[in-house]
Amino acid sequence: MQTYLITGAAQGLGKSLTTQLVQQGHQVILLDKNLKALNALYDELDSPLTSLYPMDLLGATLNDYEALQENLQQEFGFLNGVILNAAILPAFTQIDQFDCQQWYEIIQTNLNANVHLIQNTLPLLMNATGGGKLLAVLDESVKKHPAYYGAYGVSKAGLEQLMITLAEEQTHSEIDVYTALLEPFATSNRGRLFPGENPMKLPMPDDIAQRILAQLLENKAHPSVQAL
Repeated sequence: MQTYLITGAAQGLGKSLTTQLVQQGHQVILLDKNLKALNALYDELDSPLTSLYPMDLLGATLNDYEALQENLQQEFGFLNGVILNAAILPAFTQIDQFDCQQWYEIIQTNLNANVHLIQNTLPLLMNATGGGKLLAVLDESVKKHPAYYGAYGVSKAGLEQLMITLAEEQTHSEIDVYTALLEPFATSNRGRLFPGENPMKLPMPDDIAQRILAQLLENKAHPSVQAL
């Protein structure tokens, strides 16, 4: 049995990752701001392998991240894996009309929060036998440099660079760094942004999660960024 922390764990891809890890007999810590959705998933899974950690990445302070590390250290002592999945995807807006407050909120949630999460989970990943695995979920669409992606596109591009830098810094450690560059897949949020798109023609979150975990749970290859 391994222990994983997943952000944005209550819905969409995070829910699928959580469910499949639990079904495979792994301990999962579900971090999400949506307490109602967290409780619903907890009841649905009905498993002693799940632990809830309600936390709003937008409003969290440095003390909150330090408390996260302390709580996980006391409860588990180590982490085999961390999956950075939580993100805000707002309505598409051109830069000159982008609401500045929303810009800050997206960058804070999608990028800055991941810096704090990495800093406070690396010690726990290092405590895992053989080292742990750290994965960030990226968006293939951003690679095409589309218009109107605004702060979301900037945050995802920044997250990719963050993981590349981290991997270079961890070359001589036992930590493996991964990025999952994902194609569009069916979620309620995507359906809101692309109302004319047929979700039946897209992969489902369960399919994406299965693909990610099939590779993530394999033995380590080498300590560098590995795209899944």
